[in-house]
Amino acid sequence: MQPIAPVRATLAVLLAALLIGGCGSGSGEANSSKPLVDWPLFGRVPERTHYLPDEGRDLDPPLRQAWSVDTHGLIEFPPAVANGVAYLINKFGNGKAVRLSDRKVLWEVRLHKNHGKPIDVTAPVYHQGRVYGAFLGGTISAGDAETGKLVWKRELHAHLESSPLTIGETLYIGTDTTDVVALRTSDGGTRWRFNSPAAIKASPSFHDGRLFVADYEGSMFALDAASGKPLWRTNTTTAPPYGSGGFFSSPAIGFGRVYAARDDGVVFALDEKTGKVDWSFDTGGPVYGSPAVAGVPGTPPSVYIGAENGRFFALDARTGKPRWRYEVGGPVPGTAVVIGHTVYTSSFKTIETVGLDARTGKKTFQIHQAGYTPVVSDGRRLFLIGYFSLIGLEPTGR
Repeated sequence: MQPIAPVRATLAVLLAALLIGGCGSGSGEANSSKPLVDWPLFGRVPERTHYLPDEGRDLDPPLRQAWSVDTHGLIEFPPAVANGVAYLINKFGNGKAVRLSDRKVLWEVRLHKNHGKPIDVTAPVYHQGRVYGAFLGGTISAGDAETGKLVWKRELHAHLESSPLTIGETLYIGTDTTDVVALRTSDGGTRWRFNSPAAIKASPSFHDGRLFVADYEGSMFALDAASGKPLWRTNTTTAPPYGSGGFFSSPAIGFGRVYAARDDGVVFALDEKTGKVDWSFDTGGPVYGSPAVAGVPGTPPSVYIGAENGRFFALDARTGKPRWRYEVGGPVPGTAVVIGHTVYTSSFKTIETVGLDARTGKKTFQIHQAGYTPVVSDGRRLFLIGYFSLIGLEPTGR
């Protein structure tokens, strides 16, 4: 998605938004409908691969639309899905907690009329019974997932477009004041702070004790997650193919590499241990979404990413060479998702989300809805994030 101008959220809005907490999934739910997995954060896992392996689940098309829940405002990031509940918030700060088994709205927070300037452009995160949210005005907050009660809030005095990440007892986030901040999940207190040369709009990712962060002047960092100590830094603008783009794309970690795209359209793969650029690929158009990284059976390890020129690529994750290309028909504004053997992407120009076979690039699914990050899943169903709506999709074989 594209960068937007900073907006200051009021204290009342921020406090109310803390109600984006959780409720149980209901003990009366049939075993056959209980979720198999959670999708608790942007990217599903701390490596932000945006991938849910098949593992015997029947999640590929054909799919049918089963239901829809309207949020009456743009959903810029997908909900946090945990324990059978989707925690949604639209860009105006109006939220719903929706039990996915029967679409019951367990609570609703209405902060504003659904128009005007946005106050939230980041993804909520569910972690160990709490839900965390970051807001454009600079506040990050924690709510109790059972009651919605405010646990703590913290003012970072910064513009926040980076989605928070929780690992163990620590929450990580980047700021437009060029900091990476590690906070205690217990009370929001600072564990450490790392200053980068430029604003951090991308979301941090984590693997094997390391935090990977990209800034808006083209540098990628690996930090020790416990201390914030820098382990390596690579300024991609000083390496072929050079350029001057920054990272709005959040890193995805897989196959020993860190993958991310600059906003000038160049996708990079860096060695996870050293930061050395292994390969780069020019998509030919600006990129604001993050890569999806997957090892789908029947394919080599692959990176899936789309650009504003309407081109969508499956790249060999080891070499950067295109495996296939698909013409979406309009700018790709956000992040691809891979579920089972299917890659999902969308465009607001076509007002469509499409599913592509990860092996061939052939279209196997389409629906007249579009969103930034098209779908998430609980391992039994898919949940499509339309412009205003959360839509339940079910395999037609059921």
